Amino acid sequence: VPTGTRDLELDMKGIRRAKAPSVSTTSRVTPDEHGWSSSSSSIATPLTMDPLTATMKVGRTIMASPVGNGTLRATILSAYDLPTADTPTSVTMSYAESNGTGNEVSTGPPAAKHRDHANSFKFGKASSSSLSSVSNQLELSAPLSTLFESTVSFTLTYANPARNLTSTVTIHKTLRVNETQWLILNLDSAMKGTPLESSESRASDSEKGDESTPTLRLKLRVEGPYRPEVAAVINLANSWFHAVDAVTDATVGTTTGFVRDIPKNFPAVQLLLVPTVPLATIGVVALPIVAGVGIVCLPFLLPVLMLLLTIGAISGAIGGGLYFSTREGRTRIQHVAEPSYQTFLMTKTGQRIVYDVGPRPSPQALAHAVLPQDMMGKLVASLLVDLVGSASYLIPLAGEAFDLTWAPVSMVLVGAMYDDVMPNLKYVALMEELLPLTDWIPSATLGWVKEFGPGIINIGVSRMNVAKRAGRREREAVVSMSR
Repeated sequence: VPTGTRDLELDMKGIRRAKAPSVSTTSRVTPDEHGWSSSSSSIATPLTMDPLTATMKVGRTIMASPVGNGTLRATILSAYDLPTADTPTSVTMSYAESNGTGNEVSTGPPAAKHRDHANSFKFGKASSSSLSSVSNQLELSAPLSTLFESTVSFTLTYANPARNLTSTVTIHKTLRVNETQWLILNLDSAMKGTPLESSESRASDSEKGDESTPTLRLKLRVEGPYRPEVAAVINLANSWFHAVDAVTDATVGTTTGFVRDIPKNFPAVQLLLVPTVPLATIGVVALPIVAGVGIVCLPFLLPVLMLLLTIGAISGAIGGGLYFSTREGRTRIQHVAEPSYQTFLMTKTGQRIVYDVGPRPSPQALAHAVLPQDMMGKLVASLLVDLVGSASYLIPLAGEAFDLTWAPVSMVLVGAMYDDVMPNLKYVALMEELLPLTDWIPSATLGWVKEFGPGIINIGVSRMNVAKRAGRREREAVVSMSR
C-alpha cells in the first residue's frame, strides 16, 4: 500500500474519532522490510459517566463558579446645619473588612452654599448641563458578600481634622440589593469626646431651644450579580423564551389564517356541526348513569382514576408551561406574579437566594419565607400538610412508599411554621410519616393548637365573663325595677 494512502486512511480515522472528545489517537510511522513506511495507532479507552453524575458535576461547577463584585454607589446631595460656617473639603466614604483591609473614596468640595439654611452646603456640579462626571458621586467595589455585610462610614472632612464629622451605615440593615434608598444621616464628631462647636447662629438657636443636629443627605444604592445557579436559570429561561417566540412568530400567523379561511373555502365543513347536537344530548343523558357506575366501582377504578388524573395534571402542566412561555402568557403572569416576587425579593431569605450576600438559606428558612404567618393561613397550611400525609391510606401499603418522600418535606414545613413554639414538633412529624399506620396523627394541626389555642381560649373566657357581668347587671336592674 502506498504511503500516501495509509496516511490518508489514518487521517480519516482521526477525523472520525475526533468527534468524540474523550477518545485520543496517537500515530507512529516506522519503516517496514520493503522500505515503505507504516503507521500504527493506539486509542485510549473513553471515560464513561452516567447522566446523574454528569448533571451533579455540572451543578457543582455552576454553584462554585466565581461571582462578580458588588458595587456601592452613593450620591452626596447636601450637608445641613453644620456646627461651623467653614466650608468642608470633601465627603469620604470608606469601609473596612474583618482582616483590616478596605477602601475609601472622596468627593470634591461643596458646589455651593445653601441660601435658606445656615451652615449648609450643596454638593455636585453647579451646572447640570456639564458632560463630565459628577463630583458628588462615590463608588466602592468589593465582593458582594463582603460589601453587603460591611459597615460603611461617611466622613465630612475639614482642613482641621479635629472638626471632622462622621456617620455610619450598616448595609444589610439599611439596603437591599438593586434598591435605592434616600437617607438622612446624623453626623457626630469624628474625634471621640470632642463636643460639636457652635457658631453664632447655632448659639442663638440653642438659646431658643431649637438646636438642629448636623445631617448628611445622600442617595445610596448597592448593586450586585445573581448567584451562579440563578444566573444559569435566567439565561436558560431567556434562551427558551427566544426559541418559543421564534416558533410562535413562524406558526401563529399561518395557523390563524388557515383556521379563518376554512369556512370560506370549505362551506361543507359547517355541516359537521349537525351531528354534535345528538351526540351532546346522548352525553348529557348518559352522564348520571356513568357517574353511578363510577361511584359503585370506585374502589376498583381508583388506580385507573389516579393514573388518568396524573396524566391530565402532567398534560395540563406542559400545556400551561408552553402557553405561559409565549409573549401573551408572560404578560398575563407578570401582572399576577410581579407583586409577590418583588415582596419576596425584599425579604432577607429572598435576598440570600437570588444574590450572593451570604450563605445560602436552608430549606426551612425558604419555607418560612413562603408559608403564611397569620392564624387562618397557618390553619389552612397545617390542614393541607396533614391531608397529604394521610393520603397514603387511599392505597394501603403502597401509600407507605410515598411517605418516605413526603416525610422530610413535612418535617421542613412543620419546622418552618412552629419551631418558635414547639421546636421538637418537626421530629414528631418526621417519625409519624416514617412509621407505619401513624399517618392519622395531625402533627401540623397540633402545632397550630399549641400556638393559637391558648389565645382563643382566653378570648372565649373573657367574652363569657363579659356576658356574665352584663347578665348580672340586667338581673339587678330588673330586680330594682320590680321593687
